[in-house]
Amino acid sequence: MQVKPKLALAIAAVTLLSAGGTTLALGSLYQANPPVRPADSQTGPSRQSSVNHPGAQSSTKLTDAKLRACQNRQTAVNNIMSRIADRGQKQLNLFTTIAGRVETFYTTKQLSLGNYNALVSDVNSQKAAATTAVNTIQSDKVSFKCDGTDPHGAAQTFKNDLKSEISALQAYRTSVKNLIVGVKSVADTTSTQGGQQ
Repeated sequence: MQVKPKLALAIAAVTLLSAGGTTLALGSLYQANPPVRPADSQTGPSRQSSVNHPGAQSSTKLTDAKLRACQNRQTAVNNIMSRIADRGQKQLNLFTTIAGRVETFYTTKQLSLGNYNALVSDVNSQKAAATTAVNTIQSDKVSFKCDGTDPHGAAQTFKNDLKSEISALQAYRTSVKNLIVGVKSVADTTSTQGGQQ
């Protein structure tokens, strides 16, 4: 009876040894040629390309994200553009009102200034340039849309036109100021002469 347990133990040892050798042999064979699974053969290259090129999908998402961000800010941008356009129109109206009052004053007081016609002509030409610039800004504010063909270009056009408007309004303001200074110098001279008589 004692022989049977020893025999069973020996058989088990031989079996384990032979099974271990097979496992070792299969392990070295697996490392040399890993098994190809059908799922890996179909998705392996595409999965690898998406890992190697993460920007391929993100460029579409980035464009969509920029569009959403622009649409979230579109109302604010349009409000800012509208306020800028309104401010330009108010400045144009103010300078026109002042120039009109100065001309009325010159006429009612029957003043005489040698270069008055040149000053008025300069005011009128600067007013025309400023009016054109303000009208351009008014039309630019309407054309900005995020889903348009070139929202960056529309914004840049608005900025460029705004610089032109600012420059035109400053030139108009300077010409009105020159008219005021000219008329005031004649008015002061006339009042001093009238006061001495």
